Amino acid sequence: MRVTIALLVAAIWWFGAPPPAGAAGDGGAASSVTGDGRIITTIFGPRTGGGGRSSTVRSYWVTLSASQFAYVLQVVSTRPDLGATPIMEELRARIAGGYVDGIALQYRVLDGRPTGEVRIIDTQQTTSSTWSRQMVTSLPALRPTITPPASLTIPIGEPVFFSYTPDVWGQVVDRTLTAYGVTARVRAWPIRFDVRSGDPATVGRILHCPGRGRPFDPRDPASPPAQARRADSCTLIYRSGTGAFGRPDAWVGDITVTWWAEWTTDGRRWLPLGEIPKLSLIRRPVREVLTDLESAP
Repeated sequence: MRVTIALLVAAIWWFGAPPPAGAAGDGGAASSVTGDGRIITTIFGPRTGGGGRSSTVRSYWVTLSASQFAYVLQVVSTRPDLGATPIMEELRARIAGGYVDGIALQYRVLDGRPTGEVRIIDTQQTTSSTWSRQMVTSLPALRPTITPPASLTIPIGEPVFFSYTPDVWGQVVDRTLTAYGVTARVRAWPIRFDVRSGDPATVGRILHCPGRGRPFDPRDPASPPAQARRADSCTLIYRSGTGAFGRPDAWVGDITVTWWAEWTTDGRRWLPLGEIPKLSLIRRPVREVLTDLESAP
């Protein structure tokens, strides 16, 4: 039976979505994390009026979490038939420059069941916002430093360096909502990042980076492999070439930054909302060529 992206997403649906990162309340307010990584903070005001009839929404779109999106990419890397689908062709077109963030994968549900419809959306259209008693906080995508740049073809076995500059990694999201005499404050900051190459030879392997990583230094006399062996370097190596033997012209992997989020209504006791992953995509063509990173004299 031919496997499609829709069937793969349906399998994720039946397996079940992971629970939100966290939720907490103090009686007058509550804050929680949605499956797609937004923080919803609500201050409860006085209840007025009676309840009307509630209607059931028959059709809606569900956004895959960062971990689910990453899982889809890993499966696709081992299945050429999945890589040839229109949704993957659209994804590759969006990431033609080597790196992209602010997109997500959605599937449609009708009467409680997936319909088989899948689409890519721009999550940057959903920005942080505040209403009279509710605040939606969207965490920003952090732009990494990748060496060699993601758009360049690299040889098999050459280390690829991933890192973030201090100003990018040092970002803190801090937002406040006041209503009905209650002030709720939410804050979040990045704590680590993970990288998956998209190379089928390394499916299931994740590069775990506990900090912002060390960038490759072309002025350092140490070779790229020597720099890659340093404790604070975050590097991976591609093992398979692209563009031959039925393989795509590039591997599509991901960089997932994990944020820690918390909130308070008194400014002293911070309640944890937990870890929130934010995913970006990387595209990497790989060839069996004898080139290497060169250090400056």
